[in-house]
Order: sequence, then structure tokens, then C-alpha cells
Amino acid sequence: MATQKSEALVFRKLHAQDLEAYHAIRLASLKRHPENFGMLYEEQVKEGTFKFDTVIAHSHPTDFLMGAFIEGTLTGICVFLQEKRQKTKHTGEISQLCVVDTQDGKGVGTALLQTTIHAAFQHPELEQIILAVAAKNVAAQRQYQKLGFQEFGKLKNYFQCGRRYDDNVLMILTKLTL
Repeated sequence: MATQKSEALVFRKLHAQDLEAYHAIRLASLKRHPENFGMLYEEQVKEGTFKFDTVIAHSHPTDFLMGAFIEGTLTGICVFLQEKRQKTKHTGEISQLCVVDTQDGKGVGTALLQTTIHAAFQHPELEQIILAVAAKNVAAQRQYQKLGFQEFGKLKNYFQCGRRYDDNVLMILTKLTL
């Protein structure tokens, strides 16, 4: 009987040496699923700099990019940013949840999101996490709901691609629902 080797999934916050791998995953996700992100692949390539490079470089305790690694290779990313203003620091945001295509459907994204949520809620002042998802990305919405996120609003016609529009669904997870 043949035995199947299982791949160890490891999570950790990204460091400066992970920038190139982060960029590769982000670009691949933009190229493969342009309908799921606010930025187009071509825009990101032209811009050159990546929005969350400074988060990795400055390593702020409440802002981080969580990475999923299989056998030392970065296979998924998830960004968490906590609000800094006194009146809103009880809120944080998750964005850029991306997994390499070879890991689609294997639970890596869900485990990465759960790990990110857990790490974020380690900060005592954090009470809620918000995220936004394209309305057409129904599979992601269902997954977020399974983890306790609830829809709290919708930005109508937020995304425009040619003559087509898509809404942006806003979701929230409160610490009490965990």
C-alpha cells in the first residue's frame, strides 16, 4: 500500500526577505482573478511599488502580512491592519487574501484567514475586523460567513470593468462571535 506524504503548513508573519515571494503571489492573483481585486495586474506592474511593502519593512505590532508556507515556500498571504486613531483602534481590516493556484480548494486560504484573525484578536483593544469582497465572489462570501463574518453593507457599482459593474460587499466579525 502506498503512503501519501502530507505537506506541513506553517504560518508566520512576513519579513523583509519575503518581499519578492509576496510580490509574486500578489501579481499572480491579480492576473488570475482580476474580478476579485480593486487593482488590475497592469496597474500594479506599472506602479512598481506594492501597497503593503512598508507594513512588512516596519513590522508594526498591530499591522502584518501573514504568510502560509508549505515546505518553506510562501503559498498564501493575508494582510491585517488595525486602525490607529483613538476612536477607531478597536477596528481592524483584512485584505489581500491570496493563495497560489496549486493550493486552491485545499483549505490553505481558510486556515490562513483563521490564523490571521487569531493573531489580530491577540491585541486586547481589537474588537472587530472588517473586510470587503466583490459581490460576484460568492464562494469567498460563503467562506467568510462560515468563519462568523456578517454582511453589514454594500457599495453599489464599486468596481467597473468596461461597461460592467460589481458591488463591493462589506463584512464584519466581532470578537464576541468567536
